[in-house]
Amino acid sequence: MSNLDRSFISGIISQLRSNTNLDAHEYKDFFISVFFVFFMSSHRPDLIKNINLFFLHSLSTNYKDSFFSELLLAAEQIDVFYKGELGLKETIEHLTIRAGKINNSSLKQACINLYDVISRSEFPAVAGDCFEKIIQEFSEAQGKSAGEAYTPRELVEMMVELVEPKGGESVYDPTCGSGGFLISANNKALNSKGHTPVQIHGREINLSAARIARINCIVHGITDGDIRISDSLQNLEVSSYDIILANPPFSLATDSYQKINACSYLDFGMPPPSNADFAFLQMIIKSLKQDGRAAVLIPNGVLFRGGVEEGIRTRIVQSGIIEAVISLPSGVLKYAGIPRAILLLKKPGVENKPILLIDAAEAENHAGASLSAPLNSLFQSAVEIYKKFEEVEGVSRIVTTDELARNSYILNVSRYMPTQHVKKIGLPELVKNQRELETRLAELQREFSELLAEHERHSDI
Repeated sequence: MSNLDRSFISGIISQLRSNTNLDAHEYKDFFISVFFVFFMSSHRPDLIKNINLFFLHSLSTNYKDSFFSELLLAAEQIDVFYKGELGLKETIEHLTIRAGKINNSSLKQACINLYDVISRSEFPAVAGDCFEKIIQEFSEAQGKSAGEAYTPRELVEMMVELVEPKGGESVYDPTCGSGGFLISANNKALNSKGHTPVQIHGREINLSAARIARINCIVHGITDGDIRISDSLQNLEVSSYDIILANPPFSLATDSYQKINACSYLDFGMPPPSNADFAFLQMIIKSLKQDGRAAVLIPNGVLFRGGVEEGIRTRIVQSGIIEAVISLPSGVLKYAGIPRAILLLKKPGVENKPILLIDAAEAENHAGASLSAPLNSLFQSAVEIYKKFEEVEGVSRIVTTDELARNSYILNVSRYMPTQHVKKIGLPELVKNQRELETRLAELQREFSELLAEHERHSDI
């Protein structure tokens, strides 16, 4: 997709935002639904029998009053083809009524501008890029509430490369959001030897996100994707998948995992009700096949928090399921301030297996120097180190379980591998570091308060 097209899409969404009295979350589903109607009508009319294409031909010449009724008719026909699973007509109709006559002209102009991009002759080859740009734009427009659900493409591709999906394997994302991991895994398999797709399975508790994931898959040529609306913390799929890729909600306060039946996946311990990080992690472990592997994005708190979570982490480490930890540079996720890391998991576990710790930021500094070949990306550098499972001074270390035990099974990379290079730190970075430390302090204070309250309850008994 050209930079011009990307800028044009940004402009359309920006104008829609400024010319209406609606929030981004209100017109996101509308915009995406209209995109899909235009895409199917323009480039896949072979799938939809008797679809009304007249409104497309007249888009560039007039603003006739029947535009929305004809758009809704086309949306209804596509809905019928997909057995009502996408709800295109309902979504488009809802916003046109919600916006009212005052904003209808702005909505119509946005549709016309969007069609101008979609109708380009080369569009079918770049449909996926266009749709991802739309998702990214809305994620940034909505800020933190959506930013945590959108995983940047560079990070998605890194995690996919770490697990190396092969054609025919089953790939699962229990919190699939817009479906980025699933699509990237399928592309990786198609571009590998054999050119065979993977079997994709996505679960998403949010209806809007599940619709977007389904549309995203179809636009990327995946017509048989298994995308369902489901709470993966309650609806367990035991030993079902070869590969799991996930960016679960960070430190989610929910009691969802306390409502499960006797077939529990909490083999390593019950997490606190105020934080579901270890619930998601244990669910992912339980969902892997016996020879499965996973890459999971986590907040750094999972690596060091004490109390109940320390016990859970200890037992997971001792099981030998954790292969590696890759710490990520701050700012990888735009709207998430606290540090992040990737956990690499593999079953079956081998007891007392050492764990590879990698500092991705330091890998960038060493690329082309201590590695075998120059690499352009810090992510590529970290991937190479993981695949070789090697130690690189100042970048990676293989840590034994004995050393982990002496450190309360804390998995923070910095604890075992202090930075070798002294750098002058500027004011902006100092401010950022201070904010990250304040966030961590608040997290530790919350944990202390919970432990204190628990102690007082037991004292009263």
